[in-house]
Amino acid sequence: MRIAAVMQYYFDAQLPRDPSWASWGGLNLQAPAFSAEVRAWEPSTQPLFPNEIDNSLAGTSLSIVPLGMRGGAITRTVADTVVDRIQVVLRWEQDLAPGDAPHIDFDLAQDRGVDAANVLVEHLRSAGRVAWMPRVRRAWRPDDGRFYLLSPWTATFLDADTEAGLPIFAGVNAQFSTGAVRSPGTGAVPVSELTASLQAGAEPPLHNVLLVDAETAVQSLALREAILAMASACEVAAHTYIATRVGGGAESYMGSLSGSFAAKYYEQAPSGLSGRSLRSDDPSAFSLIEEMYRERNKLVHTGRTTARLADLDSRERQRTVYAFLGAAGRAVDWITSL
Repeated sequence: MRIAAVMQYYFDAQLPRDPSWASWGGLNLQAPAFSAEVRAWEPSTQPLFPNEIDNSLAGTSLSIVPLGMRGGAITRTVADTVVDRIQVVLRWEQDLAPGDAPHIDFDLAQDRGVDAANVLVEHLRSAGRVAWMPRVRRAWRPDDGRFYLLSPWTATFLDADTEAGLPIFAGVNAQFSTGAVRSPGTGAVPVSELTASLQAGAEPPLHNVLLVDAETAVQSLALREAILAMASACEVAAHTYIATRVGGGAESYMGSLSGSFAAKYYEQAPSGLSGRSLRSDDPSAFSLIEEMYRERNKLVHTGRTTARLADLDSRERQRTVYAFLGAAGRAVDWITSL
């Protein structure tokens, strides 16, 4: 049986079009197990919300009210917050015994649809240097290891030959969501920690800022950016440590170090200057920093991760990079405490 999944992803920013888009047929992607047709909305000929399920999404509203702490509420209607969309049509073959209903792995289909839409978005962002063009937003939540789609979306499943609906959602063939919403809560910071940060300088320490940026990137599935940010945090923290200990001779001192990044900056330097080594104090963090910096070097020199990381499935790759982040945080805290 040939199955078609029609996925609509909605954006709160416009795709950067020019008149040539009117005659462009879109993007066709082919993978071993499926194909994907990626089409941008054509405002002159199509409604923004094209089908019944999309109109149902348009009329949906939600309110977010904090419970643990007094504060304002957030209320929004989808129709008031989106201005553009990308359609992805996935097609694949599925073997079925006579009379069997198709079983759809919806999470897998959604992952493929999001990835296909973001191929177009990423190339638009790069080709036009369009920083504010958002991706189809996904988040990974470390607390439960689950992926959440934050952008509004609809999904419709059809028999690709007859266009009859496939009732995979409890008897119906279509579903919509306003997108998962992050909790407005951001935790709690004691005044003593805020004061310590303020006393360190007019701007917070760069290594801490880079670690925060890395965590943001990890949770939004921008793993290449996350690796570069956490590697830079480790480098800034180590260079700052050496500059504080050695002073004007820091550059010459760093030039005398040899070996891998972790060996030079988290073993040799602190062993010589403070009689401590991350390899001895936290072997797990040291090993992960070695691996993370190999990924950083591969990215800097080729724009790609190593085959070892690239060949992992998406969830294991996410967990691996999150482990890098944890090790980077421990390494930075360790060297700044010496």
